[in-house]
Amino acid sequence: MMTANLIDPTRMTIEERRAEVASILALGVMRLRTKPDALAEKNEPPYLDFCPPQRVHTNPSSRVRSAIREVLLTKQKGV
Repeated sequence: MMTANLIDPTRMTIEERRAEVASILALGVMRLRTKPDALAEKNEPPYLDFCPPQRVHTNPSSRVRSAIREVLLTKQKGV
């Protein structure tokens, strides 16, 4: 599963944007070519492509900051 990129596209280089678009398209092609039977054989719950409802009692700005911090740290580590 691909993690969401929370960096503003205007702050990304052209190469980073191209790489992200290419990875999204490649994932889509792989999903289209996967037979439905192969997905059912894994006995995994289906991935529904949407986020669960958000909690009401959270501070969204701190969640966004921490998510951006995680993304930047993983990029620095080269993951």
